[in-house]
Amino acid sequence: MDEFGVTNQSIMSLLAQAVSCNTIGTTTDAGATELAMLKFIHRCGVDYHHQRQKYLPKEMLRFQFDSARKRMSTVLELEDDEPTEFGYPKRVHVKGASEIVLATCTHYISSDGTKTVLDDQMQQQLDQVIKSYAKKALRTIAFAYKDL
Repeated sequence: MDEFGVTNQSIMSLLAQAVSCNTIGTTTDAGATELAMLKFIHRCGVDYHHQRQKYLPKEMLRFQFDSARKRMSTVLELEDDEPTEFGYPKRVHVKGASEIVLATCTHYISSDGTKTVLDDQMQQQLDQVIKSYAKKALRTIAFAYKDL
């Protein structure tokens, strides 16, 4: 386990991709939210520049964050040796307002790295966490991905 409680390497790999490639700033020019995410993965030993070079194609497909969508999406090109659910080397990462991103999900990754169906009980638990942070005036951001 690392100092941040991430015990599963596949989860850390997904998080590294999500933050590195689905942000547009750097540690010198990012907004406050993206800066916090970039600093977090840096403290986890991730080089976001390397991740961007590795996964972002020259003809990148990205849907920028806007206030109507309340999320940002970027398509990554995976390497041949990286397994995907459908065998096609593309993955879309989404980050945004937790309630918006959660509403699009059918599964979640459990703490052991297993893809698990998002049932009503887990949906309610996650909704409660989001609401409890909102009551404290704290912003929550969710990450999701889908292999294409």
